[in-house]
Amino acid sequence: MLRPQEFLLRYTVIIGIIFAIVGLVVCLIAKRLTLTIRKQDVLDKSDKLYQGILYTGIALILVGMICIALPIEDTFYKG
Repeated sequence: MLRPQEFLLRYTVIIGIIFAIVGLVVCLIAKRLTLTIRKQDVLDKSDKLYQGILYTGIALILVGMICIALPIEDTFYKG
């Protein structure tokens, strides 16, 4: 059984946390980033660029969660 400190120091968990944080930041700044790129004052929720940035952030969060959940070190044969 892994202690919490050992679990958090695994490289897959660290990489997963980084992906999740980057994805969260991308989701949070998606609207402002789209408004800056489009040089507009209002944003339509059906804007393809906005949706693309938002879904990219959600995908990064999902990849991060998968990286955290995968026990890569324990899957190889140790004989």
